[in-house]
Amino acid sequence: MKEKILGVLGGVGPLATVYFMDMLVKMTDAQSDQGHIPVLCFNHSTIPDRTAYILDHRCPNPLPVMEADAKLLEQAGASYIVIPCNTAHYFYEQLQKAVRIPIINIITETVSYITDHLQNVKKIGILATEGTIAAGSYQKACADRGLDFAIPNKSDLQSLMNIIYRQVKAGKEADFEEFMRIIGVMKHDGCDAVILGCTELSIIHRDFHMKRMDVVDSLEVLAKKSIALCGKKAVEG
Repeated sequence: MKEKILGVLGGVGPLATVYFMDMLVKMTDAQSDQGHIPVLCFNHSTIPDRTAYILDHRCPNPLPVMEADAKLLEQAGASYIVIPCNTAHYFYEQLQKAVRIPIINIITETVSYITDHLQNVKKIGILATEGTIAAGSYQKACADRGLDFAIPNKSDLQSLMNIIYRQVKAGKEADFEEFMRIIGVMKHDGCDAVILGCTELSIIHRDFHMKRMDVVDSLEVLAKKSIALCGKKAVEG
C-alpha cells in the first residue's frame, strides 16, 4: 500500500503551524520513527492576513498565495492537505477546486467531532477571529448539524481579537483569566460545548494545560483526523 503523505499549508500563523506539527508527533501512537506519518510542511508566514481581507476586500488577498502553496504541496506528493487556520477556511471551496487531492476541513471536522463524541450537545459556543465569525463558517456547520450556536458579543470579540493578535501572535503570554471569562460567558449563555475555533487559541489550550471535555480544540481534532487518514492511530486522551 502506498504511504499517505500529509501536506501542511502553514504559516497562518507560524506558531500554530509549529504546534500542529508537534501535535502530530505526540498524538501518533508510534513506537519508532517509522511509526509516524510523513509530512510536507510549508510554513509560509508571509501569506496576507485572512481576517483583514474578509473584513475589507481592499486589503491584500491571501487566496492566490494559498492556491499556489496548495498546488506546490500536491506536486510534491501530498495525499491530503490541511490548513492549521480556521479563518483561512473562508477560502476552502476555492482552494479545493485548485487541487485534485482532498483538503481536510477543520471546521466541519470539529463540529462533527462534537456531535460524534460529546453527549447531549444542543448549543455550541464559537470562539474565533472576527474574520471567521463574519464568514459564518462555524455557524453554517452547526446549522447543518441541527445545532444552535452562540458567538461572543462585540466587546468580548474585541477582547478575544486582542488575545489572538496582540498576545499570542505577538509572542506574548495570553491573558488566561480573560480568556476563561469569555468561555464562562458562553457557558452562561447556555452553550453545552465551546469550540476553540482559532489555532492561536489552541496555543493557550496547550500552555495552560486545559483539560475540559466541554472545550474542544479544533487543532486537536484536525491532528486526530490527519493521523487517521494517513493510516496511523492517534493516542487516546
